[in-house]
Amino acid sequence: MSKKKRAGAAPEPAPEAPDRGQQTIEWIAKYRRQVTGTLAAVIVITAGVWMTVQYQRNKAAQADRSLNEARVAAQSGNLPLAASDLSRLIASHGGTAAADEAIILLAQVRLIQDEPSLAVQELRGALSGGLEAQFRAPAYGLLGTAEEQLGNMAAAGEAYERAAEESWYTFLEAQYLSDAGRVYWAAGDTTRALEAYERVLSEFEDSPSSTEARVRLGELRAAIGAARG
Repeated sequence: MSKKKRAGAAPEPAPEAPDRGQQTIEWIAKYRRQVTGTLAAVIVITAGVWMTVQYQRNKAAQADRSLNEARVAAQSGNLPLAASDLSRLIASHGGTAAADEAIILLAQVRLIQDEPSLAVQELRGALSGGLEAQFRAPAYGLLGTAEEQLGNMAAAGEAYERAAEESWYTFLEAQYLSDAGRVYWAAGDTTRALEAYERVLSEFEDSPSSTEARVRLGELRAAIGAARG
């Protein structure tokens, strides 16, 4: 058994609390190389992120300026200059919202200049390359117009239907479906024409396109009945 402490003996001193500051200094001294390397890596990563953000901002700002210049050229009637500026913008600033908007404006310029083949080529390339969602409906709508100008009515109908699917606005969706019905009828595809017009009436009865769709649907049914009779 352990011996009992003598009565009146002085208590043993409590252990000294560790010096936190000294411990930190000793830890840094021991792991100085690892700490320095980690800090350097953090600084490099932070600098890289900042430079990337600044580059993207500058790129977007420059693209916006170029788009405004091209828009001014188009509005002034200088369509060849506008087309040249827009093509350059799309090539040099791809991935920006301004470049995607430039694709839409360039397609409009192509159609005004009676260049539907070029418009089809550029629009299909843009749509397959990942055009931003907000520009997909107008791109498909312009593709339908270009195909229609080329006489490719079935392709135009499919483009208008895709425009309706991509549209963010119900009144435009109804208009695209009405356009699809019109060109399908012109292509002789009365089945798809009927489907397009019937969708306008069943899904968008309150839209401005419903009146035209109702008239065209009546005419189409009459034409089908006459052909069968």
